[in-house]
Amino acid sequence: MTNLLTSIAATAIILSKTEQLELVAFATSPQCDDNIRQEARRRLVSSNIRLAHKVAKKHVRTGIDFNDLLACATEGILIAIDKFDATKQASFTTYARMWMRAKCQEHVQANAGTLHCGSRTAKKLWSSLQKARKTLGQDASPEAIAAHLDLDVDDVSACLRTMSSRGVSIDKPIGDADGATIGSVIPDGALRQDVAMERTQNSEAILEALSSFVDGLKPNHAAILRGRVINELLGEEPRCAKSFGVTKQRVGQIEKQLRSKLADHFTRSFGADGVKSMLRASF
Repeated sequence: MTNLLTSIAATAIILSKTEQLELVAFATSPQCDDNIRQEARRRLVSSNIRLAHKVAKKHVRTGIDFNDLLACATEGILIAIDKFDATKQASFTTYARMWMRAKCQEHVQANAGTLHCGSRTAKKLWSSLQKARKTLGQDASPEAIAAHLDLDVDDVSACLRTMSSRGVSIDKPIGDADGATIGSVIPDGALRQDVAMERTQNSEAILEALSSFVDGLKPNHAAILRGRVINELLGEEPRCAKSFGVTKQRVGQIEKQLRSKLADHFTRSFGADGVKSMLRASF
């Protein structure tokens, strides 16, 4: 469990549905200053970054660069924040998923005119271009890249034009905040290539189970879980019992109950040996 939580800590935070709704309110409130709004947006992106990875990964087979797709999915989260209406949509995550898919599909369609998405050439070119540039140099000519990859030079040239003119940049500005970009709200370590993403499927499932567990807790119990149990698993200093507004003895009782309930929750979700086998497959 320690290895699992350490692996997801850099790119994801755990928020309940209520906490996400509160952050959306902060992120869109004209009464809040820019720093508060941007911090709320960053926390919302961080809590949904695994879902953004999953949505982006499903579109990699089209031949589009994974990091471009992740930027698109992240842009979808930001759009969802601005358009979300709590009176109409019960779950922010469900609403954000719709916008993530829409932005990724829009990007795929915008690039479909250059190469037929799904074709062997497109898949090979988009997955190999970065390696070729690393080997040959960033200034390598289309002819040199085509020869290196054994592809038609016209396809390579067209692909390079598409990447430079239609790619989604993580430096794209967002909102009215001075200097804020898509990249500034993507957590450190989130921009990973598809090969690395192959190892995250199991941790995504466990993270979802952990999130569902938090959703079922009282607010003060959720705070104790994060501040005491999860902090300890991550090797961080557990929060002082006094900070929760109850006695040290009561915090100890709640913490013990949470550890037992969390273990039972994972056993129900994945089976007695499920978590161990998933961790062995992922790390």
